[in-house]
Amino acid sequence: MIGLIQGLWVGLILVLLVYRFKIGLALYMAYIFLVPFMSINIAGVSLRWNLVNIFVFLVAIWEFKYKRRNFKIDVTPLIPFLLYFGVSLVMMPFQDDTPIDVQFNAWRVSIMQCMILPFALWNYMRLDKYSIVFFRNIAFTCIIIAVLYGLFLTTTPGLNPYILLMSSANGSEFNEEYALALDQGRLWGRISSVFLHPMIFGLFLGLAMVYTFFNRKKMNKYVFAALFLVIVIDSVVCGVRSVLGGIAVAIAVYFLQGRNFKIMFAFTILAVIGYFVISSIPDLSSYIGSIADIHNKNQAVSGSSVEMRLAQLEGCFSEIRNCFLQGKGFGWTGYYTELHGGNHPIILAFESLIYVILCNSGFIGVVLWGVMILKIMRYNMRFQRETSALLNSLLVFYIAYSCITGEYGYMRFFIIFYVLMLGEKLLNNPQFVKNTIKK
Repeated sequence: MIGLIQGLWVGLILVLLVYRFKIGLALYMAYIFLVPFMSINIAGVSLRWNLVNIFVFLVAIWEFKYKRRNFKIDVTPLIPFLLYFGVSLVMMPFQDDTPIDVQFNAWRVSIMQCMILPFALWNYMRLDKYSIVFFRNIAFTCIIIAVLYGLFLTTTPGLNPYILLMSSANGSEFNEEYALALDQGRLWGRISSVFLHPMIFGLFLGLAMVYTFFNRKKMNKYVFAALFLVIVIDSVVCGVRSVLGGIAVAIAVYFLQGRNFKIMFAFTILAVIGYFVISSIPDLSSYIGSIADIHNKNQAVSGSSVEMRLAQLEGCFSEIRNCFLQGKGFGWTGYYTELHGGNHPIILAFESLIYVILCNSGFIGVVLWGVMILKIMRYNMRFQRETSALLNSLLVFYIAYSCITGEYGYMRFFIIFYVLMLGEKLLNNPQFVKNTIKK
């Protein structure tokens, strides 16, 4: 039954992409947010992420280049990411620790997952700026479903009926022991909501928080307050402590860029009050405080300490000692895990974006990511201060969260939210549309 519903949804996406491109695109975005698997057989054809992405790209090119002959395709907001993928492709022949076919396959999957939907969304929003409202409504529908279901799962620690059913229907397994997090101080277990892993849900919560705040003036104030409150509660109870650290960094960046020092001071006072409240609840105090490893070593919450993180960083430098400049190859961290069937003896599961960058692409990779981040922030500067601050906060949350947890396909979620936020500026800025199309 689950497989049939999946197949019908994907089939509907494919049909609507041809006949009603906007609706098909929105349904595909919703599928990416709400359904963690894509392995469907329709009339003997196996539909997977790659095949559907290729179809989306081809139909998008048809929509923009042939149906609208005067429309000029634009990739300006995606240039920093395309630069990253382009340089990564050029580096592959010089990275012989990973077979080049493995590197290219990992690169192909990454660029298809990260670039195609944002490319199609951005250009369709330029083509029809009123479609932005439609895409916004779909995004908020997905956010509401995900956060409310996440909140519901606090009543069933360790269980996730939706993911259990989806995993069973798609030949996968749901790790109940990991989700339960028994004796690890995670009071409600690890909650993954509609996602395959709790870490992805944590990322989604942070991105959704910034996106919701960005659109606060377009929402009913009571709806905004209720939704924002549920996102905050989910961030506390989801069992992924890293989301709180990432949000704290993003909030600090937002206040500093907006020069809202009075509000920042007020927020700091509230944070101090919140700390004392949390400290009065032993279990919650242990859970929250473990982010910074400020409790004693006998605390119930498990996680990485500062000492462990430094040891892992040293392990990265040890791994690339013979390839410090170029690293071991695009996707090497995933290749290593698949090849050895388990964690690295020192770096474990490569639980930081920094470890992934160093191991995969060495010093060049660090520079490349730095250039990509600077280019994104430079692009954001063309907007007014408030918008620029929130766009940068979204970026900072993604980077901060990834540096704490790793990079497990997070980039595609970040770019979708980023492009949706950029699209909002097209509604009230027709001159920006003209300038963009000229380029």
